[in-house]
Amino acid sequence: MSISPQIVRILNILRKLSSGGEYSTSELAAYASDHDVPEVSRRQIQRDLRAIETSGIPLREVTVGREIRWSIPKDYRSIAMLSFGDNELLSLYVLKGLITRLETTVIGRHVEELIRKLEHFAPGSLFLRGDVSTEVTPGRFINSIPDDVMTAIIHAIIDPHWDRVTYRRIGADDVKTFVVSFCRLVDHWGRLYVLAWHPRYEHYISLAVDRIESVVRANDISDPLHQFDEDQFRASRFGLFEGTAEDITLHVQKSAINYFQYRFWHPSQKVSIQDDGSALLTLRVPITPELVSWIVGWADVLRVLEPTSLICACQE
Repeated sequence: MSISPQIVRILNILRKLSSGGEYSTSELAAYASDHDVPEVSRRQIQRDLRAIETSGIPLREVTVGREIRWSIPKDYRSIAMLSFGDNELLSLYVLKGLITRLETTVIGRHVEELIRKLEHFAPGSLFLRGDVSTEVTPGRFINSIPDDVMTAIIHAIIDPHWDRVTYRRIGADDVKTFVVSFCRLVDHWGRLYVLAWHPRYEHYISLAVDRIESVVRANDISDPLHQFDEDQFRASRFGLFEGTAEDITLHVQKSAINYFQYRFWHPSQKVSIQDDGSALLTLRVPITPELVSWIVGWADVLRVLEPTSLICACQE
């Protein structure tokens, strides 16, 4: 079944307007005629523009001389994303996350203005609070990520819905397809992961983005969407991978107190200064290889006091 010529024209008009420019009906008619549709008149284009407005997409009219020029308002977010390529869109979110850290500096006023502008094109949150993907991690994975997969993930995080994902597990040859709701992106040890809620098992899972083969919107799923809770997510993890949380106590040497006291390690962290100038760092976290690796890496200033299972894990 062929697609209506008007639908084709409207899609071409939207593609042109989403570039951010202002165009006359003559220019839009010429553009539509260049894209495999029958030649159209200015009156047809005017009817198409009214149809676009009726559908809920606002249009802006500006009179320049004797002609009217059309554009999409800069603050209309739903169509703004079409103006950017896939990797460019991800870069905008990275840029927004990086410059947010400069809000309290001497250039804060200029930063706030730039953030407001970026919000029009990259709305909402793509990464966890305080986290942002960068390109400085040694040993970064270089597996390519298909553009359509990256775009689908970004749009699913900003406009939450259920997706059917085809995924090839790390270290395995089998491919599985399942339904998830994407939540946030995480750059972990040189690899980009997406956090997702698995409705069948009712918990968060972490998927390596470069191992995702396809993402298709699951329009057949009508279950209520899960609301992402970052605090809940972090509570069951020390790093990226989950486990059963346990109470642990670490002894911090006096020389390293400032480093551990004034850094965020986990939502449950508590630091108590001892009479001899050292400190106790308590956490409620799962005992995972990530936690053990972190403690062993600070073995010269950290000592595990409890639990016994963690002491043994760090000695192995």
